[in-house]
Amino acid sequence: MSGTTAISTPITGDILIESVQLSQDLLVQIFSRFQQLPDLTLEKQHSINNWVSSLTMDVGNFVEITTLFTRLLQKRQNQTLTGARDSHIHLLFVMKGINSASQKGDLVALEELIKYELKDNLTQWKIDLIPQAKRLLSV
Repeated sequence: MSGTTAISTPITGDILIESVQLSQDLLVQIFSRFQQLPDLTLEKQHSINNWVSSLTMDVGNFVEITTLFTRLLQKRQNQTLTGARDSHIHLLFVMKGINSASQKGDLVALEELIKYELKDNLTQWKIDLIPQAKRLLSV
């Protein structure tokens, strides 16, 4: 017998369900962080840098967890979360841009990236990809 057979165990299912829920909780946390965005003025640069650092940590955790459950879905249940890979790639580029704009003090670029690129990407996860994962898991 060549290769391995993907087997879905109750433990794998639990990990998948918990990972999806955790990613949904992180999304709520990130969206609430958007409400805490300091005024984007040069006088608030220190606050902005701290805020961006916290945001980067939250988004990094979100990417790690969603990558984990998309890989587990593929490996253990042979199901694909359509659009997740492209969304992850775009999200990482957006975060790189946000960090760069923050370091350079480019507040216009920072605001554009946060308000449009980042929020749009995470909204896609909120309204499409997380519900899609739940449907695949029948949660």
